[in-house]
Amino acid sequence: MVGLFISFIGGLCWGSFLNVIASRLVRGSKLFTLRSACSSCKKVIAWYDNIPLLSWLVLRARCRSCATPISWLYPFTELMTAVVLTATIYRTLHINLLMPFFDINIAYVMIMPHMLYSAVIHVLFMSALIAATRTDLEAMVIPQLFTVWLIPLGLAAAYFDLTCISLTHSALGALLGYGLLWVVAFAFKRATGKDGVGEGDMELLALIGSFLGPLGVWFSLMIGSLSGLVLGTVYLLLAKKQRSTRIPFGPFLALGAVLYFFFYPTMIATFFSF
Repeated sequence: MVGLFISFIGGLCWGSFLNVIASRLVRGSKLFTLRSACSSCKKVIAWYDNIPLLSWLVLRARCRSCATPISWLYPFTELMTAVVLTATIYRTLHINLLMPFFDINIAYVMIMPHMLYSAVIHVLFMSALIAATRTDLEAMVIPQLFTVWLIPLGLAAAYFDLTCISLTHSALGALLGYGLLWVVAFAFKRATGKDGVGEGDMELLALIGSFLGPLGVWFSLMIGSLSGLVLGTVYLLLAKKQRSTRIPFGPFLALGAVLYFFFYPTMIATFFSF
């Protein structure tokens, strides 16, 4: 299972990179600075304190210099990225997760660059979902870098047959994704005078639509709404929060998109069986 191990470790490292990008966008810091530093004491973080997942455990979730707590979002993002991206790579290359990667006929993979391009495209898509989840959980904001900027990539991928939908379905999915939540937000605003759905959520669902099409939008919105209702209610009860407390919706939309991506043949069969 060497290939599985390599994919997982690579996913942890990529998740660490996503953490850096997401946290700097949330804080309004420059994206391209040389070294990461503690947001509290501003001391540069040593390389041995920057090892994905392991450093957080060794340091017991505290900065070595000032003992400021380190958010659980860091190991969560790294671990989630490792799991999701490993599964994405194996799925898009049509490799059985239980089969060692290096047992695959490498020549077969090499003569099918289309599969490799598809894997890269879907890794970027999943990375955007994970990063958007990270920022929404931390600051209830979803930067357009993880949504609007990647919609053209979804359209181009569909045009070159790198996703499982056509260019028409990709464009319709993006429009439907944004339009559905815009209608919900407009109706909620007219009825209550309050904002119910953020612009970032609309743009995130548009991104999902560009990669997964209209059916992916429908499924992501359905799963996102149901899981958000259940888990949001549990959170409010356990944390003893008021009903007016805002709950980020982006992570639940991302959850629906990930589930659809991995299980869409079953979803489509179920949908058309009714």
